[in-house]
Amino acid sequence: MLLSASHEQTRAFASLILLCLTVYLSGCQFVQTGVVQKNTEIDKENPMKTRILLVHGLFRTQRAMKPLHRPLEEAGYEVLDYRYYTTQLDVESHVRDLRKTLLEMQAENQGRPLMVVGHSLGAVISVLATTPRIEGIQRVVQIAPPNFGSPVADLFDSLLGRFVVPLKELSTEAGGPLPEGIIPATPTGVIAAENDPMVPISCTRLPGAVDHIQVPGAHTFVFWKSKTQEELIHFLEHGRFSNTAQRVDFDN
Repeated sequence: MLLSASHEQTRAFASLILLCLTVYLSGCQFVQTGVVQKNTEIDKENPMKTRILLVHGLFRTQRAMKPLHRPLEEAGYEVLDYRYYTTQLDVESHVRDLRKTLLEMQAENQGRPLMVVGHSLGAVISVLATTPRIEGIQRVVQIAPPNFGSPVADLFDSLLGRFVVPLKELSTEAGGPLPEGIIPATPTGVIAAENDPMVPISCTRLPGAVDHIQVPGAHTFVFWKSKTQEELIHFLEHGRFSNTAQRVDFDN
């Protein structure tokens, strides 16, 4: 039976990703889990400045989130990075480790607001780690999240599943990584990439999300784009995306 055009596109894209896996699996993932902080003093004029914790996706390191630093800092936020072994643990373990880090951050900085922005796998664990709610964490933004799985994970699971532990949970065949009936406890906005064969818009659905939009771009580099950055900052500041944003309606 002939493959559909969309399936062919997904398979071709997956093949390109496969070529990159040997690089990522060759050692760049072996980093210490935790928050990467700049060696800068706390802003004495604004010691309660809101912090943004960035959580990268599968096969990436915290350096992948660098394009978000400047726009967020110019908007007045303190930006921190979370890094973790993306391929070595299942989703539940990643969620446990991130939640532990978030609880420690809040215990050390009581009363200081914190928000979380995650991309891809990082977006999924950001929602799950903040549910139940953690006092002081105000908002979460998901960028290109495989909430209901990824067709690329379907293709790679049988080949790389034993080396990339989260793949099985990230497959659409498994229903995606979200536990059944999960509703985010922290106000969450979702940004989907319009041209994303890795995580189609339908796979980004998040029951209970405050707002859900789509922006131009593809999976890996969507947060490099100014429109994504503008909408991200708008949600962080207002709890909703802008009035001109293109919203996703899953009821139709």
